[in-house]
Amino acid sequence: MLTMLFLLGTAIGFGFAAERWPWAVAAAVVLAAWAMTRLPDIDLMVGLGHRSGLTHSLLPVGIACARRRWWPIAAGVALGLGLHLSADAFPNAMRGYATVKLPGLGSIGAGASYAWLTANAVAALLLGAWLLGRVLAPKIALAVLGAVAAIGVFYLFSTDGGWWALAMFGGTGWLAVRGRRAVQPG
Repeated sequence: MLTMLFLLGTAIGFGFAAERWPWAVAAAVVLAAWAMTRLPDIDLMVGLGHRSGLTHSLLPVGIACARRRWWPIAAGVALGLGLHLSADAFPNAMRGYATVKLPGLGSIGAGASYAWLTANAVAALLLGAWLLGRVLAPKIALAVLGAVAAIGVFYLFSTDGGWWALAMFGGTGWLAVRGRRAVQPG
């Protein structure tokens, strides 16, 4: 977990260096995405209970979106979070430890947990792709998306739900690219 915090801190540093070094934007996105494949499970370390609705939702992305200059970090946070939630949406069994917990309310149950994780995963991946298109030129954004996809493949093969989550990740990516082409003039 400390490694992931270090990666996120490095991504934030690159994000602030982006005004001076434009390549730092791409590095910030990739490092933030890599960090967020594991960072939502920080809920275990801070006493929120596993799969807290605070760390397993769009809340971290919303915080990162607060200022436009943070959008490169927000894009990486969204993409990495989308990967993490995609995997979490396919546990061995959705009960107890695997269900989403809301502060003060406890578990939201199996059915609601599936819906929560899936909706937040798809929203995070789509928002991440959208943000990526706002902070990078199209060809560079595609290369960064390829790097994040490679991180995603490695992450999803090392965690529960791998194949199904990979299909969800790929399908969402396809929708994002297809939707972007549909809105572009020409």
